[in-house]
Amino acid sequence: MVNKDTAIPQGRMQIKKVADNMIMVFAFIVMFASLAYRNEVGTALDVVLGPFADFIGEFLILILILSVVTGIYTSVVQKYTMNWELMAKSKEYQKQIRDLQKEYMEAKKENNQHKMKKIEKKRTEVMRKQTQFSGEMFKQQMKPMAYIMIITIPIFMWIWMYVESHPDMVVTFPLFGVTELSSAFIFSLPFWVLWYMMCSIPITQVVRKALGIRSGM
Repeated sequence: MVNKDTAIPQGRMQIKKVADNMIMVFAFIVMFASLAYRNEVGTALDVVLGPFADFIGEFLILILILSVVTGIYTSVVQKYTMNWELMAKSKEYQKQIRDLQKEYMEAKKENNQHKMKKIEKKRTEVMRKQTQFSGEMFKQQMKPMAYIMIITIPIFMWIWMYVESHPDMVVTFPLFGVTELSSAFIFSLPFWVLWYMMCSIPITQVVRKALGIRSGM
């Protein structure tokens, strides 16, 4: 006979698992649709972001604002969708493997065969334990990406469309001076992508720290 007290939590976990899978599928649909129908996605978002861009005036400021929004959104999603205990356990196993590797190298220098075999046996056991939940670890890393893609990729598609529709727009990039918004930096990387990264990375780190999200995800 199934215990009612355990059946309810199990039912909720099953519903949560189904919901997570549906969101991941939806996120990949959004990603591929955004790539295949970039102009259509950009045009749809332009209904909201177009007037906002006109209101802001300076496009670099707009990208800064969008990087703040996506940085906060990304950090919140990571905080509430990832199993941080599992992540901490993985880091613990990685540290154990590094420590054992160091001990093994020292034993090898001393030509201590008995110690080497003992360490090798221990290391194999730790690696076996780590491998047992490697699939869950991959899922933990993919889950926040699914939520993030739903918002971030369409925004990028809109920025891309906006830049393509304003090829002669001139802006003043910090450190680089006056240049066209569509100009490339290196390896065909547009300046606006570089600017987004320059804004997003420090903002995301500040938000992560404020939310108490551990580094080394």
